[in-house]
Amino acid sequence: MRGGVRSKVKISERTAGLPATGLQGAVAHVLSALKSERGQALVEFAFIGPLLLLFILIVVDFGIAMDRRELVQHAVREGARRAAVADSVADIKAATHNESAGTLDTDAVKVCFVDANGNGNPDPGENVRVSGEYTYKFSLGGGEALAAFGVGPPSIDMSPSAEERLERPGLNAPAC
Repeated sequence: MRGGVRSKVKISERTAGLPATGLQGAVAHVLSALKSERGQALVEFAFIGPLLLLFILIVVDFGIAMDRRELVQHAVREGARRAAVADSVADIKAATHNESAGTLDTDAVKVCFVDANGNGNPDPGENVRVSGEYTYKFSLGGGEALAAFGVGPPSIDMSPSAEERLERPGLNAPAC
């Protein structure tokens, strides 16, 4: 019995108005299409999609910047280990450049010693410091998007350093 009641309700809802014919039918069809919410999600995604993509690209670009930071820090630490055994400054800079996979230029690597006793010479037991200068410029998401608004791409200046204890004499680096 319940099924029959539903059918009657549906029939009565469908036939609530006068049957539309001709022009009235076309107008009724257009009005019902305007009330429809079909395609609403697509329009909302068209507004939000580019912003979401930009946000994802900025997050990826920031992750690349952090990877570069770790790479440069590792290279500087390895350069300080090399300096602890009193290699030449040129060898220390070359080793740091090679450990950074070419990210750090040899000109951006600084080698010096901390003169604890004040005699002006690097003695065993004093610290040797290796530091590097690197600037990461955002490119994927932030760079081009901000350039469209007349703002230059953001950048992060990185200047990691590492110290190790000098093991033997013979380092010909300046004092810090």
